[in-house]
Parts: sequence; C-alpha cells; structure tokens
Amino acid sequence: MNTDATIWMPLYIGDLQAKFTRLSSEQVGATLFLMMDFWKNGPIPSEPNILMSVTKLTSPKTKSLITTLKILNLFEEVNGFIQSNYITTLKEQAILNQKMKSERGKLAAQARWNKSSSNADASDSECSSNAQALLKEYPSPSPSPSPSPSPSPSPSSSSSSSSQRKDDKNEAKPINRKWI
Repeated sequence: MNTDATIWMPLYIGDLQAKFTRLSSEQVGATLFLMMDFWKNGPIPSEPNILMSVTKLTSPKTKSLITTLKILNLFEEVNGFIQSNYITTLKEQAILNQKMKSERGKLAAQARWNKSSSNADASDSECSSNAQALLKEYPSPSPSPSPSPSPSPSPSSSSSSSSQRKDDKNEAKPINRKWI
C-alpha cells in the first residue's frame, strides 16, 4: 500500500460548491489547481510568476483570484506564502485515516496469522483420534468382490465379456444417506 497521502485529495462536493458559488468557471478551475498544488507541495510562494504558473491565468486574473480567495477564506497569505487552513485540515485528516487503516490492517493480518498458526499446531494424536471417531460414526461400505481375472478373451467370448462389463456398471452401489 502506498503510504504517500499526496497522491490523492478528497473533494467534498457540497463544501466546494458552497465555497465556489461566487467564482466563475475559470476561477473554479484555477482554484482547483491552487488546491492541488498546495496539497502536493505545501505553501505556495506568493510570487506572481509562480501563482500564474500554478493557476494557468494571466497576471491580472491571478491577482483578482487570490484577492477573492482571501476574502472567501479559502486561502490566506502568511509570511510570503499562500496557504489554506481548509486543505491543511483535510490533509491532516487523510494522513490520520491512512495511519488508522494501516494499523487496522496490520492487526487483522496478525490476528489472521495467529489464528492459522494455532490451527496448524493441532497434534497428530488429535488428528488421528478424530479420524478414528469419524470412521466409527460413518463406516465405509464394504467393497464389492472383484471378479477373478479371466483368461484373455477369445473372439467368441468377447460378447459375453462386454455384457459382463455392462452388468458391472449397472450394479447398484450402496448409498450412505448420512452424506445426502
């Protein structure tokens, strides 16, 4: 399992629709680019060329977007970097969830291995006594007597031997009703 929480990012549709109501389609796309970059790389330098590269917008549109995102409290500028408390909280929760799932998986695997090893520790005497008890409870039917070997068939006796084989196949076999 990949332990890098940056390879995916949750998008909570209701939250984002509420946050994006005052943005244009172009601004929504640029904001998603900012969110993904912040998720993957952390705080984004507040330099115009870097912000334009991340948002794929022109300089005036990037400045307008950053101003709008600050007003909507989606992003804030701290010490020359653009950050998001919303995304930071989501990422911390994702990392915590991943650690919890990993621990649960390890515990489940350990329990599974411990259970299978305890089954493998059954002693030979326990196994043979169980087999003997089963044989007493469900005896196997006695085998039918096998026909004595006959000399190699001659052309005249071939029809009688084939009819004998048919009789063997049609012979009723005992049925153990306890298994049905």
